[in-house]
Amino acid sequence: MTPPLFRPFMLAAVSSVSLFLGACAGSTAATRPVNTLSVRRLDIVDEHGQARVRIGAPLPDPQGLKRAVTAYGLQFLSPSGQEIGGLAMLDSIDFRGLCFDSEESYEAMCMGLEKDRPTVTFRHDWKERITLGVVDGVASIVLHDAQGTPRLKLEVDKDGKTRTVGLTPAP
Repeated sequence: MTPPLFRPFMLAAVSSVSLFLGACAGSTAATRPVNTLSVRRLDIVDEHGQARVRIGAPLPDPQGLKRAVTAYGLQFLSPSGQEIGGLAMLDSIDFRGLCFDSEESYEAMCMGLEKDRPTVTFRHDWKERITLGVVDGVASIVLHDAQGTPRLKLEVDKDGKTRTVGLTPAP
């Protein structure tokens, strides 16, 4: 049994804890969502503190490389911080794309929209190997040899006419 002298202190302590727990459970300024957050760059880090996903306007250049044009968007990074892909807008050339890079830092797979022309490109050893796209209403698939030289082109124009073109290298 609690001595009568301590009852007011216990009542005050229980009331304080109840008020504190009620405040934590309720909606406060700290728990309400922020309507707008304006930043130039946001890094999402892994458990080691390494940035793995970056949102930027503009995005920084990849390690050891210099972008030809300014990029805005998402950058995917390896455990060592090397860019391995991204979802970006390149306003100066009217390009929007999703690309994944090889270990050698070239764009190995890229799906983009350049000046309202959709393209999908696959590269190997820095050279284009397969290109799919639509230009001026003509859908095409182009197959390139290991040196990046176009060898075979399949086309379907806007009127439904098809063409298969075997391309030979220039003499």
